[in-house]
Amino acid sequence: MSMLRDPGALALRAYCGLVLLFLSMPILVAVGVAFGTDKIARFPPRGLSLRWFGAALTDQTFIGALVNSLQIAALTTVVTILVGLPAAITLVRQRFPGQAALEAFLLSPLSLPGVLFGISMLFFLGASGFGLTWWGLVVAHVVIAVPYVLSTTLAVYRGLDRGLEETALVLGAGPWQTFWHVTLPLLRPGLVAGGLFAFLISFDNIPVSIFLTTAHNNTLPVTIMSYLVNQDFDATVGAISALQVGVVLALLYLLDRIYGVGRLTSFGA
Repeated sequence: MSMLRDPGALALRAYCGLVLLFLSMPILVAVGVAFGTDKIARFPPRGLSLRWFGAALTDQTFIGALVNSLQIAALTTVVTILVGLPAAITLVRQRFPGQAALEAFLLSPLSLPGVLFGISMLFFLGASGFGLTWWGLVVAHVVIAVPYVLSTTLAVYRGLDRGLEETALVLGAGPWQTFWHVTLPLLRPGLVAGGLFAFLISFDNIPVSIFLTTAHNNTLPVTIMSYLVNQDFDATVGAISALQVGVVLALLYLLDRIYGVGRLTSFGA
């Protein structure tokens, strides 16, 4: 039965389209303002211009914050995978007392309000000697990003056929060879999906970063918020927001070309 002959399927597609359009409207407004000719925010724009992108790209405050956000997000992603992968393997392979409690503890940052976590992290970093430093901000981002890598990797690993690893061991492969040539390729969808979530969570984070940044380690979202508080929502902010959206879309496109987003979203099937 075609979609045209199935009113239910047609209605579902129309509903999903309307929901996606509604969720995309704030992004469309920000990007539309960026291409306007007026200094003040106006949507739809009365004319088209690229002048505000030039203003944003020559503003060292925004560019420095963008570079800082990209560096922190990239490092957070790498460290999060290095932490989440062995944790997931241990939770699946091993059986020990308190295993369920340990898994719940590692996933607990998902349930903690971001503002409360940011304040708690501020006190912790001060007491531990990190202070308001670049590395302290990375530590905070790693803590809030680990659950995403852990949850996706656990979902993949628990659905795998353990016989594949056992077969490799029986055929003479050592534990490290089995992990590198069998386990890791099978876990790659969960790791890539979790790493993508970790990068986006770090790159766009405000509730935690706002308590841990200074003038020397500001991130782009915090810089934009500070600009809005001191100035107003104008075309320059729209341009830098459009660039931020462009970075995320470019990352998604790159992953799709290299790996395939469809495969990333089907790891639990």
